[in-house]
Amino acid sequence: MIKGIAAAVVLGMALAGFASDAFAQAPSDVRIDIRSEVARRIRIHAEALEAAGDRAAGAGAAEAQETLANDLDASAAFAVSRGWSQGQEPFDVQAIVGGRFSLGGGQLRLTGLVWDFPARRPILSREYRGRPDEWRTFVHRFADDVVLQFTGESGVADSRIAFIVPEGRDKELWVMDADGARPRPLTHDGSIALSPSWSPDGSLLLFTSYRGGTGPCIYVTPATGGNEFLVSARAGNNTSASYSPDGREIACTLSLEGNPEIYLLDARGGNPRRLTSNRAIDTSPAWAPTGREIAFTSDRTGSPEVYVMDRDGGNVRRLTDEVSYTDSPAWSPRGDRIAFVARTSEGFDVYACRADGSDVRRVVSGRANENPHWSPDGRHLVFASNRDGAFAVYVTDLDDRPPRRIEVGGRVALSPAWSPRSVATGTP
Repeated sequence: MIKGIAAAVVLGMALAGFASDAFAQAPSDVRIDIRSEVARRIRIHAEALEAAGDRAAGAGAAEAQETLANDLDASAAFAVSRGWSQGQEPFDVQAIVGGRFSLGGGQLRLTGLVWDFPARRPILSREYRGRPDEWRTFVHRFADDVVLQFTGESGVADSRIAFIVPEGRDKELWVMDADGARPRPLTHDGSIALSPSWSPDGSLLLFTSYRGGTGPCIYVTPATGGNEFLVSARAGNNTSASYSPDGREIACTLSLEGNPEIYLLDARGGNPRRLTSNRAIDTSPAWAPTGREIAFTSDRTGSPEVYVMDRDGGNVRRLTDEVSYTDSPAWSPRGDRIAFVARTSEGFDVYACRADGSDVRRVVSGRANENPHWSPDGRHLVFASNRDGAFAVYVTDLDDRPPRRIEVGGRVALSPAWSPRSVATGTP
């Protein structure tokens, strides 16, 4: 959860947390520019997918076309109308998206097509083949290909979000698709899991756990599920772990010398090297995508504030003086902005600023909003919020649309973390 400084104190007292085949026609040069936080969405019209083959193809096509439209709408690149919904005819649109959903012989073939409008000249064609239960992955990939065609950068529909689900006194680590589909637990420890963080290739998840009753330790688990491996169980707290961009090191908070400080470990958890040295609590390290800097939270001035230091611990400077009582830094994958939270009378709001601390903007407000993390394309922020009651996962597209809630079967959800694009998704 949020409150990195408070959490570091509480941690010491707690428990008395595809097989795919694709081809493309020569694409037309259709692009839009999305380089600012607020960009105009291009209007695109989704036609119903043509169903072919087995009797189940009709129902499958209907679910696939709705998923595709939702993916495109959630990309922040498009405003989507749906041809199967009454009153949503193509109006002032630049392109039409559709295709065919074919089932037969235990195989699925999804053909995704994009045409310009009104001439209906072909812009993009993609084909995906595999097992019928892989349909959702193929739809996500086609949506990402459409985003790539129009923006020059792939979308993030085929990525995942890790999060924490409270279950009584326990907290377990879960994963889901970026749209909330296919949620499932990765841990069944009957303990407290905290602070999930992805490896650069999306194959692993670091997290903190109290399993075994020995206090907070750092573990790693495959993102597809499987055995959990111990990374650090040193004396005191072992928390807030995150991989460096090259995957060779782990930044984390250790209190092995009595005070919570930021350390670097090798990827296996060995060779600890202390980066901070202060009587305050230093926690929540977040890597710059270059690997040359680390943002973190410290209460060295009396209240929690976000700081930035070089990767060797030198050149420490406060991120911004424009807002105070800040926490939970997250560096944009583009390297240009840092998201964080700042305390308000109701809880915490999410802010973003340039990496040098300038141009501070409040991007999410209202009640308690915690643990922001960027999408791999830098167009969205995922965070936890109690704005509608119990805590749940939300996504903001950093535009004038309100944050959208990611449904996970009515479960309470905390501490979301967005995977890289090249994530191992496993069997649907």
